Amino acid sequence: MKKHMGFAFALATAVAFAATATPAFAVPISQTIQLNQVYTGSTPDGPAPWLKATFTQTGMDTGTLTLTSLLGGSDFLQGLNSAKSTIGWAFYLNQSLSGLSCSSGACATNNALFGGSYNSGPVPGLFNLAFGWSSGSRFDGTDSAIYDLTFASNLSGNPFGANDSGWWSVAHVQGIGPNGSCSGWIVSGDGTLGSGSGPCGGTPPPNVPEPGALGMFGLGVLLIGGFVGWRRRYS
Repeated sequence: MKKHMGFAFALATAVAFAATATPAFAVPISQTIQLNQVYTGSTPDGPAPWLKATFTQTGMDTGTLTLTSLLGGSDFLQGLNSAKSTIGWAFYLNQSLSGLSCSSGACATNNALFGGSYNSGPVPGLFNLAFGWSSGSRFDGTDSAIYDLTFASNLSGNPFGANDSGWWSVAHVQGIGPNGSCSGWIVSGDGTLGSGSGPCGGTPPPNVPEPGALGMFGLGVLLIGGFVGWRRRYS
């Protein structure tokens, strides 16, 4: 009896030790962010969403972030050089990162930065995780990239959230349009959308006839009016 009790105690102790030594999370955190709204500027080619990011927890304080391009035509992402100029694609994290590395795919050209605040052009609010690609390594077409993220503390929930303006993510899409001269800022979230201006964005100007066309139209109206008056006079 004592022998069996001793074995049972040893087994229970081993199980408890294993559970303590290798803590597990019952359901890994998983979330997907889709950029499917135009904040301002031109609308990218193809149907929305144009970009997709998926985060999957791999450990108590680690996870992978997969960036996927769904852009059509000649559209692409660049941005974010060493001077921290305008980003290519950025996110807002509500938990601090301690490490970030690209494991495969079309990795940002040594321009993946976290912490601080990055220039998101006209889109308001703080973004503290940013990616950028150089002209020699554009992120476009069916490109994807997988990043390994290490957080400063154990994950307590979805690490990606909305910034103080309601945006989860923002990207600057370039190369839009028949000649590739236009660009647009696309977003994910529930903030207030902006408005564009100029030939590449905003509400198109009304289709006003040219002066010559207006003159011909006016002459036609006068002729019709004269003809109707003549018929009334001599009928």
